[in-house]
Amino acid sequence: MAEEHFEEKVLLEWEAPERIFVKRGKKYFHNLFAILFILAAIAIFFREILLALVLGAVGFLQYALGTTLPGKTKHRITTHCINTHGHEYPWEELKDFWFSETSGETVLNIDTKRYYPGRLFFLLGDVEKAKVASVLKRFILLRKRPPEDLLGKWSSEVSRRIKLE
Repeated sequence: MAEEHFEEKVLLEWEAPERIFVKRGKKYFHNLFAILFILAAIAIFFREILLALVLGAVGFLQYALGTTLPGKTKHRITTHCINTHGHEYPWEELKDFWFSETSGETVLNIDTKRYYPGRLFFLLGDVEKAKVASVLKRFILLRKRPPEDLLGKWSSEVSRRIKLE
């Protein structure tokens, strides 16, 4: 009986995209690059070359992520840990979880006890939210509302006020 307790069993497994993909049009990229160009020009005027380079890198990254389809990844919940992207996260290192909606996709958010990564994000794909919740509730706490942080408030406010499309 004691050996069965230590045997690792797969409780739930699913495949989903690695990240959220939103198809962007030419207008979005024109507006993004115009804003970044103006900010980079201001940074160069104040001799902040490093800031201008970072703004250029952010623009390139946004373009690359906005035009390249994400790959698929496999997530596995076992009796010992959560396994994703070749990393194992033991239950002792995880605090709580909740679900959120982003660009029409359901996202599973899990806070960790570690400094890095402090939060794990999993796209659910075709798996049901209730099924994932019933498995996770056995090991960690379900949070009804996500924690509010200052950066999240700022980013949602900026994206609400500045429309690039």
